Amino acid sequence: MERNLTFVTMSLLQIALFASPSANAQPVKVEIIQNETGYELHRAGEPYYIKGAGAKEHFGLLEESGANSIRLWSTSKAALLDSALAHGMTVCLGLNIRPERTGMNYNDEYAVRGQIEQLKQEVLKFKDHPAVLLWGIGNEVDLKYSNFKVWATVEELARFIKEVDPNHPTMTVIAGLNASKAFMINKHCPSIDVLGVNAYGSIERTPINIRKYNWDKPYIVSEWGVNGPFEAKTTAWKAKKEPPNGVKAAQRLRRYKELIDDDQERCLGSYCFLWGQKQESTATWHGMFVGKGCPTDAVDVMHHCWTGNWPENRAASVMSMELNDVKWNLDHVLSGGSLTALSVDYQSYKNKNVTVELKLYPESQTKKMGGDQQKSLEEIPLEVVSQELNEFTFIAPKEKGAYRVFAYTRTEHGRCSVANIPFLVE
Repeated sequence: MERNLTFVTMSLLQIALFASPSANAQPVKVEIIQNETGYELHRAGEPYYIKGAGAKEHFGLLEESGANSIRLWSTSKAALLDSALAHGMTVCLGLNIRPERTGMNYNDEYAVRGQIEQLKQEVLKFKDHPAVLLWGIGNEVDLKYSNFKVWATVEELARFIKEVDPNHPTMTVIAGLNASKAFMINKHCPSIDVLGVNAYGSIERTPINIRKYNWDKPYIVSEWGVNGPFEAKTTAWKAKKEPPNGVKAAQRLRRYKELIDDDQERCLGSYCFLWGQKQESTATWHGMFVGKGCPTDAVDVMHHCWTGNWPENRAASVMSMELNDVKWNLDHVLSGGSLTALSVDYQSYKNKNVTVELKLYPESQTKKMGGDQQKSLEEIPLEVVSQELNEFTFIAPKEKGAYRVFAYTRTEHGRCSVANIPFLVE
C-alpha cells in the first residue's frame, strides 16, 4: 500500500510552544571571527579556544585538568548541559542524524521528513541553554555511505538553525577528510560554518588536507586520540594489536602539540576521545578511564596539554608487555593448559606503591564500526600460579580459541594504566 508522504509542517512558533524551552534560559553569543591571522571562536565577545573532550562523566576531574568544553553526540543526554555549566564548561551539542549504515534510507521521504522535524524541535528546545557552544549536525553520516541525499538533511537543519538561533555556529562531523567529502559539503551544505573532523591515524595529515582539499572555513578536530582498531596491525588470526597505554599516551601528547595546537590559523580546538570507558574491539582502546572510573595516563597527558603542567600524581604508565619473552606487538600462540610467563614494564613516575593485576577475556568477534555500540565481554577466570612484582606465571586456557590477557597497574593515588596481548590457544 502506498504511504501518504504529506506532512503538516508546524510553524516555528508552534514548534517552540511544543518544545517548551526554559523561560529563564539566557543564551551566550558565540561567533566565528576571521582576522589577519586566520579564524577564532569568540564566546561572549572573548576568544574561546576549545580544550574539549567527548565526555558524559567525570566532570570534576575534567575541570581540574583544564578542559573548557564537552562534546555530546545527541540530545539524549541533554541533562548534562546543566552539569557541564556547573563545572564552567560549554557543550558542543549533537543532533543525531541516523547514518545509512544503521538502516536509514535517504530515499524514504517519510523517514527523512520525520527525522528532520524531530531534530528541529530539539534545536528549539535547547538553543537558549547558556552551556551550548555550537551544534554538531550528524556524526560520521559519511562512513560507509552511498546515498548523497543525506547532505540535504544536514543543510536543511543547518539552515533552520541559522533562522532560529543566531547565537551558535553550525558544524557537521565527518569520519576523516578526503577530496570528495570536502566537495560534497562545500557544494551541498553552505549553511555549515565549521567542519568537524574525527581523525585518528588520519590526524597526521588533517591540517594539510584541510588546505589541500579546499575547505576554506575553520575546522575542529571533533574526535581524536590514538590510532583506532580499524587502523591497527593484526595477528595471523586477525586479532588487533593494541599498543600499551604508555605508547598511546606519548602519541596523544605529540599529536596535540604538533598537529592540533600548532594550527592556530584554521583550527578552533578539539575534543579528545574518550573521557570515559567503552568497548571498541577492546575495553581499553579509546577510553581514558578503566574499570569503574580509574583515570589513566591519557588523562595525565591531557592535563599537561591543557594546563602546561603534569598532574602532581601520575599513573604508573605501562610501556611494554611480554608473553614468554615475546613482545606485545608479535604473535603469541600457546598450548592449552601450558604454564605461561608474563612480564609488565612500566614507568613508575615516583609512585612508591604500584599494584599490577591480570585479567583474561575472550577475543572480540564484533564487526561493528564507527563507534557503534558494542557489547562488553565477560571476564574468564585466570589461574595465576605466581607473581613477583611485575612478573607473573599463569596457566593458559585449556580450550582452543582466541583470547586476550590484560595487565593493569594501579597507584596509591588511584591512577591506572593498562596493556594487553592477544593470544591463540591451539
